[in-house]
Amino acid sequence: MKFTILSSLMALAAGALADDSWMTATPGTSLANGVTDMGSTTMGFVIQSYDAKRKSKRDDTLVLSQHCGVDGNLAVTLTDGILYDASGRVGSIVSNYQFQFDGPPPQSGYIYAAGWSIDEDGYLALGDSTEFFECLSGDFYNLYYDSVGDQCSPVEILMVELVDC
Repeated sequence: MKFTILSSLMALAAGALADDSWMTATPGTSLANGVTDMGSTTMGFVIQSYDAKRKSKRDDTLVLSQHCGVDGNLAVTLTDGILYDASGRVGSIVSNYQFQFDGPPPQSGYIYAAGWSIDEDGYLALGDSTEFFECLSGDFYNLYYDSVGDQCSPVEILMVELVDC
């Protein structure tokens, strides 16, 4: 009896770990020339005010500017349209539209966990949009995929290559 219960629990746990449906949770749209895989390039975020009129450069070659990597700063990689932080957690949009890293798998109730890309100017996109929102929460900001109140401002996330300095 104990063996049956234990083996049933192990099978249930293995099934839960094998569920990779989050890897296809995308917005359903994508950038025409978006780069979805940056290999082993480690990148960081630079938050900038959103410019809806920003014009793309004509050259389709993606070259990220380089910044010194600093301990404690967020470092990410992009593989097959999925963002991972240095701890292997998945970048996702969760049920309250907040952009955060969890898992894998992402936090229960996630909305999107895949479909990330970088546009020709180096900006992070989810689906076909580079617009995110920074929202004041006390004395710091959280990033969101949609505005969640008057304390939010539209931003873009410029991706930079992190290098040792």
